[in-house]
Formats: sequence, C-alpha cells, structure tokens
Amino acid sequence: MKLLHRLAAGAAVALFVAACGGGGSSGAPSQAASNAASEPPASTASTAPTEETIAPPTSLITPGTLTACVDIEYSPMEFFATADETDPNKATGFDVDAARAVAAKLGLKLEIKNTAFDSLIPDLGNARCDIVWSALYVSDERLQVADAVPYMATGHVIMVAKGNPKAIKTVDDLCGKTISIQLGGLVETDSKKASDACVAGGKAAITIQGYPKVADEFQQIVLGRVDAVWETDTAVSDWLLKHPAEYEVGFAFPHDKNYGVYYGKGKTDIGTALTAAIAALKADGTLASIATLYQMDPATLDVVK
Repeated sequence: MKLLHRLAAGAAVALFVAACGGGGSSGAPSQAASNAASEPPASTASTAPTEETIAPPTSLITPGTLTACVDIEYSPMEFFATADETDPNKATGFDVDAARAVAAKLGLKLEIKNTAFDSLIPDLGNARCDIVWSALYVSDERLQVADAVPYMATGHVIMVAKGNPKAIKTVDDLCGKTISIQLGGLVETDSKKASDACVAGGKAAITIQGYPKVADEFQQIVLGRVDAVWETDTAVSDWLLKHPAEYEVGFAFPHDKNYGVYYGKGKTDIGTALTAAIAALKADGTLASIATLYQMDPATLDVVK
C-alpha cells in the first residue's frame, strides 16, 4: 500500500507539472521517490556491464578508473541510503547508478568524490575528477569552462504550502514574496532576473534566501520562513512524495532544460566515450530501468540521441 501511495503521488505531480510547464519539448518531468532515510531498492541489475564495451578515453586522471565529482545530497539523483553513511562509493541514486553503468560500458572502475555543489566545476577544471555527474544544468556559463553531454530533460518548479495560501500561481505572484533557493546554479540566476523584473514593473522585489545545501533550502518552508521554494522538478517531486499532505506545486516553468554530464574542456576522447556509452545504455533500456527504479519518467531521457 505504501508503494502504491508513493506511485500515485508521483503521478499526480507529473500531471500537474506537465500541465503547468507547457511549451517544453522534452517530455514529462521526473518522478522521484527514493528516500534517503530508508533502504533503497536494489540497483545492482541496472549497473551490471552490458555485453559490448566501448573504447575507454585515454586522458583519464587514473588509467582504468573514471573519477566522478558528485554532490551527494540531491535525492533522487544522488544520496546516501542511510544517515550514517559517508563512503562516496556507496552512494546511490539515478546519477550514481548511471555513472556506474557508463563506467562498466567503458570497461572502467568508477570512483566517486563527494564534492560541494559550488566546487563541482572548479574541481573538474583543476583535474580532481574526469567528469561531473551531479544533476547540473547544461548552461552557457558552465559551457565556457567545460563541455557536457545532455542526458535528462528537466525544469524549474515553485513549491508552496498545501492549499497555496499566498496564491502563487505565476512568476509575477512572487513579487514581494520570500523564497528559498540553492546557491550557485541556474535557479539563483533566474530568480534574480525575476526579482529585477518585479522592480522594473513597479512591484516589490523577491526576497531570495540562498543556501548551499538543498536540505537547508527546503527546511525554510518547513519552518515557515519563506512563502515558496524555487527548485528543479526532480527535487520537488521527490519532496512531495515524502510530504504529500503538506506541500504542493504552485506553478511550473516550461520543461525546457537539460541535465548534463560535464567533462574537461576540449577533452574529446572523454566526450566521445561518454556520448557513445550514454546512447548505448539508453538504446538497450539500462537508463530507463534506472529511471524507473527511482520512479522517474524514462521519457525525460529522450534528450539522449
């Protein structure tokens, strides 16, 4: 019954976000249901090596090992199954399982380095890792210093308390309101633009409270300190599945963004291998199986060609 309840909640979020976020061309949003406080479903099948391997890249930091920088605090994309776990290589989630499957496809071992969100791209540039696979948007700013392979469609969502007491149904309704965000990403950029637009239109600015960790960002609405949370559909869907009676989607932006796996600028050997491996794992159903494992919509993987 608990599983059926979670599946039903996820379906409801999908329909609401898809309806509000019209105009996107990448399909329905993610359906996330993994809970970091409980034991996740077994995922060994989704990361087993497939029959045909692809030639590995030649410029790896450690020969034979694909090193990935990951910010392990973003369920259902990357998280620890238990609160006392600290070993990065025991993390789970869509990104982690997919990275393991890619490494296996390339005949490589995967090493994960738990990395703070705002250090992910800098650490890639400083050769601390070969890739960053951590639910990062493909953005023009990041593409100036690194290259990326898109793997999943996503978008922004505004989450509010149940019943939407402040009637936040459009971005204009955020003018004069207080929101929480995670710092260092596209949400920070877009929310500041929205606040500037409020002021330009003669309305009060959006009060933006930024936090380095997603958990702290969501905690602000729990404590009643903000009117809304501005986050990705994957993170909001996961939160709503865990708190279905307390929060809801106020509105969703167009579903027109992509998550990408980043690699060093100009490292075409890594880019070529990643592109081929991700495409092969989509074609054979491995990525769809991982998405389903975490109750995410496999249609979001259609950005992989």
